[in-house]
Amino acid sequence: MAGLQVIGAGLGRTGTLSMKLALEELGFNPCHHMAEVMLVHTDRNHLFKKIYQEEDNIDAIKELFGGYVAAVDYPGCMFYEEFMKINPDAKVVLTVRDSPEAWAKSARETIFMLNTVQSWLKRKVMIFVQVALNPRVYWIQQMMVKVHGVAPSEPKTDLAQMYTDWNKRVIETVAAEKLLIFNVKEGWKPLCDFLGVPVPDTPFPRVNSTEQWQNKVSGLMKGNILNALTRVVVAGLIFACGYYLLVGF
Repeated sequence: MAGLQVIGAGLGRTGTLSMKLALEELGFNPCHHMAEVMLVHTDRNHLFKKIYQEEDNIDAIKELFGGYVAAVDYPGCMFYEEFMKINPDAKVVLTVRDSPEAWAKSARETIFMLNTVQSWLKRKVMIFVQVALNPRVYWIQQMMVKVHGVAPSEPKTDLAQMYTDWNKRVIETVAAEKLLIFNVKEGWKPLCDFLGVPVPDTPFPRVNSTEQWQNKVSGLMKGNILNALTRVVVAGLIFACGYYLLVGF
């Protein structure tokens, strides 16, 4: 991971997927994003538990993000300070939304949708299903609690304040000359000027709106549930066949 050149310190839902595509188009490729966790390097998912549970976790962090030259979004944004120590020459981009309230609304409708669920039982059922289908998500959420000091998915958590506190922390801990505070609405120029690369002729990427995110996740959830049910049915059939062969009906 010594080759990390761009560190994205902005939280998820600050245009991070657009940033991933933009950075890769600018030559900072590959760029880590939560999509990599879900779809690309699933073989590294065991590292999330190790990173959460161990204080001396820098080697696991290096292994998790090995091979990338940029990182944005969760979970990478949570390790921006570790990244800076490992890659002292890297530049940091803090992606932001128009306001804390705009970010909180987007987050509630997507990555932190449990924030709006008031029923204790419904929340527990949803968390159980989520963990059963995707254990890595559980450890990433535990890291979020550890890093933010609050649980983003808890209804009592003030997401707008969490966002404000995070941005303040980044601004206070990153040297001004190495930090760009960037809204993807600004387009290519400020980002390219900061990174010292030419401005492309193509439009700046605009992807992963709230609606697009919800549709995508809905499809993934249906696929995961179907896979889980298929495994249960297959296991049941194997058990039934074994029982018939050994005992008979």
